Amino acid sequence: MAITALVVIGQPFLIGSIYGAAKAADLLKGLQDSSVFFGSAVTKASATVLTLMLALLSMTKNSKDKFDGGVYRSIEIIGLISTTTFIGGVLLLLFLSFPVGKFEDIPQGWYRGLYYGISTLNGLLSGLMTAGILILFDTVRLLVRDISPHREPRSR
Repeated sequence: MAITALVVIGQPFLIGSIYGAAKAADLLKGLQDSSVFFGSAVTKASATVLTLMLALLSMTKNSKDKFDGGVYRSIEIIGLISTTTFIGGVLLLLFLSFPVGKFEDIPQGWYRGLYYGISTLNGLLSGLMTAGILILFDTVRLLVRDISPHREPRSR
């Protein structure tokens, strides 16, 4: 996990320092093109996960089986991560709406800062989506264990 965080945070700084300030606007333009698709995918995915969490809550509530608090806590965490990811995706799309290269009086440092901001936000959103999916997998595993017809009976 720490290695992933280091790569996510270090990547934009490494690339930015290799190319320097003169190429910042060009790097930003290239980053914007791919980030639009990424931001759209992140917002769609996180909204879909939130919707599925509502269905999962309904299923657990209407089930004849009783689930422990861990399942509900996992659903709550997934909802929080998905909401945070959705907001981050919207912010990413907002940052991408800035007109890069359309103004002549903007200092090069502004482009570099925007590049670092967008690149870091891409990394953070990737991490949030990955964490959310891993927690979702664990929750599904717990639910399957609890509702599987081949399970061993739990002591109540």
